[in-house]
Amino acid sequence: MEKYLATIEFRYSKVTKYGDDTTFTCKTVTIGVYEDFEDACKAGNGMLEGMEKKFPLHVFPNGRGTAKKERFSLRGGCFGSKKDLITSGAYLKTPFEFYAKIETLKYDPVEETIDNVVEQVKKYREFKSKQEE
Repeated sequence: MEKYLATIEFRYSKVTKYGDDTTFTCKTVTIGVYEDFEDACKAGNGMLEGMEKKFPLHVFPNGRGTAKKERFSLRGGCFGSKKDLITSGAYLKTPFEFYAKIETLKYDPVEETIDNVVEQVKKYREFKSKQEE
């Protein structure tokens, strides 16, 4: 069984707790967990639309235009694959970096997984012992 986790990670510098230095920090927020990829895309795209209301699209140097709006999608990635990662790089002009992503969560039975791992370890040990001969 699979589900889809939509998150956004903010990366920024801040003043330390005692106010005597600065530090780089990351803060990840969960947008939600969804039954199918399309629902995760809708929720993630809704969050991106909210970000676009707060921050302008990136303007390229020498007036070469404005960045296009980024969206999660089933076939918008490289070679028609899922587009499951959006970054602030050349998209929005924010005072921080962000990485919005949709991850696939796989649910497998624990007992079955343990049996599979033990089997793989046995095969690995047999392989290594044959190499040492």
